[in-house]
Amino acid sequence: MSRSYSNITATPENNLEVPVRPWVGSRSDLRERRLSTASQDSANDSTSHSIHVVKAFPSPPARKRATWTPHKWWLLFTNTLMFFYSMTMVVMSILTYMDLWYYSKVAIVSEVLILNLMLSAGCICLFTSLVGYTGIMLNNRAVLTIYNTLMWPCLAMIASIGYVAYRKALPSRPGVLYQRLSQAWHDFFSSTDRKVIQAYLHCCGLKTFTDMPEPSYKCFPRTLLPGCQHKFHDITAKGLQIVYAGAFSLIPVHLVALTSGLLCSNHIDRRFGKGLPPKMYRVENLGLVAGTPMGSSMNLANY
Repeated sequence: MSRSYSNITATPENNLEVPVRPWVGSRSDLRERRLSTASQDSANDSTSHSIHVVKAFPSPPARKRATWTPHKWWLLFTNTLMFFYSMTMVVMSILTYMDLWYYSKVAIVSEVLILNLMLSAGCICLFTSLVGYTGIMLNNRAVLTIYNTLMWPCLAMIASIGYVAYRKALPSRPGVLYQRLSQAWHDFFSSTDRKVIQAYLHCCGLKTFTDMPEPSYKCFPRTLLPGCQHKFHDITAKGLQIVYAGAFSLIPVHLVALTSGLLCSNHIDRRFGKGLPPKMYRVENLGLVAGTPMGSSMNLANY
């Protein structure tokens, strides 16, 4: 008895897939199946890699801009003052030695000691100011200690310039300067020194043309040129007055710089002292116990 299957309707449930049987199909069918499987895997991989998970982190707090302390600004200001007046002393001494102003030769002949003191003081103060700049910019208190130590020789050199210039001028006793210049003319100046003074001051001899002159085409017997004593005295006295007034006026300024260095060197940054914790927060060595793989150091003391 035969059955008729004409009444069966094709539905999606009835359209079952053919089971995969690798041992039955041909090689071309196997290759197609492998290619389809590889394409599906690549599609899945591309989909998985296209999704990025980003974790939101809070933005770090903005760091405050580091600012200089008022003590550091004041220390920089006083050190700059010292740099300028030390540079002025060095430049004036070099200009005099290089004969770049009119009476420089006369100053070299008559007051070479003061010129040497000015050049030495200027060099020492200039070096000290550079050391101060190094300590200020690096916040190095050890360098600033050296800077404060070097300030004392600078003070001594500046004071010595004023003292020597004042002792040579003695404005309260003008006759002393006349006597000193007369003694230098007769006993200490060489013939070249006297020629230089006569050439720059347009004079002949000390008091008159007969008082130990140096012969030249302008200085000869019965010349009409006056003696060099008064001109030499006036120029020397004026130069000495400028020198000791400037040196004595620099002493208060240098004292302010020195005091500022002593008071402000430990406050160039906001660190207190040496940066150590207060004593109440320190850990004493007696309370420490060294740990070992087998126990503590207290156990080792028994062996």
